[in-house]
Amino acid sequence: MATTTSPTTDYRATEWNELVHRGQRLVASEGSSQFALGDIGLEMVPLPPTGRRAPSKAYKLLATYAEEVGLEREMFEEYRLIAGAWPKKQRVKDVCWTVHSILAYHPDRFELIKDPPVYRRTGEHRWTCDGAHRVLGRRVQTPETIEERLQQVEDMLADEEVAVEVVERVITRRPTVARKVAAKPHVREQFNRAQTTPIREAREETRRRPEVQRINERQEVLTVLGLCAEFASGIGKTLPGLHLRELSEESKEAIREGLTRVRAAVDWTEHVLETGQTDMDKALERLLEGGA
Repeated sequence: MATTTSPTTDYRATEWNELVHRGQRLVASEGSSQFALGDIGLEMVPLPPTGRRAPSKAYKLLATYAEEVGLEREMFEEYRLIAGAWPKKQRVKDVCWTVHSILAYHPDRFELIKDPPVYRRTGEHRWTCDGAHRVLGRRVQTPETIEERLQQVEDMLADEEVAVEVVERVITRRPTVARKVAAKPHVREQFNRAQTTPIREAREETRRRPEVQRINERQEVLTVLGLCAEFASGIGKTLPGLHLRELSEESKEAIREGLTRVRAAVDWTEHVLETGQTDMDKALERLLEGGA
């Protein structure tokens, strides 16, 4: 005979079904009591119009009654509000009070409750608490879909230290999983960023050290001075042997354009010395590159 497994032991199908039916009857009877108590609360203090609040003495009356019958004040108030959200003709007998409470504030609850979702374990259409939460887009207690399971795992890994430990264990103890994850391009990109960011930060921290800044400063000065010396030396050695006065006007104009770029480069260098801003506009960029 077929069996259904519970968390603690095995039951034959008939035994399990009997337990389920007994529980459903108890839940139904409890729901009837909760609605009945809520109706008493409504009888004592009807729900005020939207946007208004009952007087404080009305809430004191509800609190006194709750204490007299052995209920917590907040629980009795919840029964009253849920009963107010579900007029008697709109309540569904075979749907538990908790589902009614979950759907209580949905604007289309009266129509919604008539269309129960599929209960995946049995394939029948009926309401469960998780089913109600799922319809409203909320998190469920017992996840069924991959996305719901992933959400549950993410909730469990909210602590960053725990998340680090879990990821490390998965990668080291389950190489197949590690290979599959590493095969995803966006994951590799994140790992690469995680590796390069500390290196970049360490380099930046090193660069800010006074002794390193002095070395870098000397290197930068020598670089610029080297460029200046190279140009000046080249001109000094080359010009005496040239016959520039004998050049055609077209050739002279070409040299003048080159000198214009040199002057622009000098002016830009002075600008950078004064302001520290190394950006240049498009016109200057084209000029230095030899463009029109």
